[in-house]
Amino acid sequence: MKYLIFIALVALLGACGDKSASVAPTEAVVAAAAEDQIRGFVFTEWAYDIPKEDPGDCPKGMNITDEDFFSDEYAEVRDEVKRRFDAGDHEGALGLLPADACKDPSVWPDPGHVLLEGNASVVGLDLDSENTRADGGGQCAHDDFIDANGQTGIDNQHYRLMGCVKGFRPDGLFDRLFDTNNSILENGYATLLEMKLVEGTTTDGRVEARLFTSAGPITKDANGNVVPDMSQLVHDDTLFHSAVFRGEIKDGVFTAGPVDAKLKFKVQAIDNYYWFRDLRIRAEMLADGSMKGVLAGYWDIKNAFNFLTEVYIGPLHLGRAAANNIGYQCAGVYHALPRVADGHPDPKTGQCTSMSTVIKFAAVPAFVIMPESSVQLAQQK
Repeated sequence: MKYLIFIALVALLGACGDKSASVAPTEAVVAAAAEDQIRGFVFTEWAYDIPKEDPGDCPKGMNITDEDFFSDEYAEVRDEVKRRFDAGDHEGALGLLPADACKDPSVWPDPGHVLLEGNASVVGLDLDSENTRADGGGQCAHDDFIDANGQTGIDNQHYRLMGCVKGFRPDGLFDRLFDTNNSILENGYATLLEMKLVEGTTTDGRVEARLFTSAGPITKDANGNVVPDMSQLVHDDTLFHSAVFRGEIKDGVFTAGPVDAKLKFKVQAIDNYYWFRDLRIRAEMLADGSMKGVLAGYWDIKNAFNFLTEVYIGPLHLGRAAANNIGYQCAGVYHALPRVADGHPDPKTGQCTSMSTVIKFAAVPAFVIMPESSVQLAQQK
């Protein structure tokens, strides 16, 4: 039923047009930033880490989809599903298919989900300060990765979960999506970073930082590149404003965290947010004023499942169509998430509730502008 995704995307493209969150900075904005020693950045790239050189092996094969798993059931109703869908009876068409675990993961037992075994040349950070192994025992034990430079202890259980999914392999759907940078360039949201110098200099000093989601799409030039040094308006909803967290700039590298952050993401039929816990940043400060690096932290597994499955075009739920297109079963992922989780154990059950995750990013200078409602609230405190 992969044709459903095509129909959905056509509908989406006709619906784009959110108001831009970027404006040219005023002299007052520039002067205030200089006086308060504040630097802002807008993210221009956002991507899962999908290693192109050494993505790891999948000796048990790649994951299959509902369309593969229920191939006989799909074949029996294929023509009628298409007829109803073409006639506009979308819910009726989808209702002919087997029960949908993307809507309710309890409808099917665990069909199995193939995890990536062994190593892959992922990037990331050692979040727990340990080089752990799954057979080493302990709470939420897991196999760490070794990166391309030989650094051990790299935590990235998200890639352990999705490394044997076709859409997460080199040149797969997500690899191509992130290469085009659609999530930022095609009317999506962008992540904003603001840092205030509290000690030292801008090249060797301590800062206080915050992460935000932009209020809407950001300004691009004629070549589709994000315009630097623009004023970027912060989202009104304080859910998407992180707390202040500490950072340091030293030897051309910015490191910061940990901090919890909820950050909106919008691309194609996905309009949701990430919930990252104990998020850390490591980025190179480049000569042109931009930065490039990684966000690494723990992604809440309930939020991760919701993020993967809550895919809509209007009222039409297309989580399973998306899963078929990417190459996994929602039921399989649902049951696999607790097995790969490696962070934030539940105090009662001991079960870990989050999985280590890495986002690669790039950012250019910007002026981060708080919404009036947030400014007024801060003045009242």
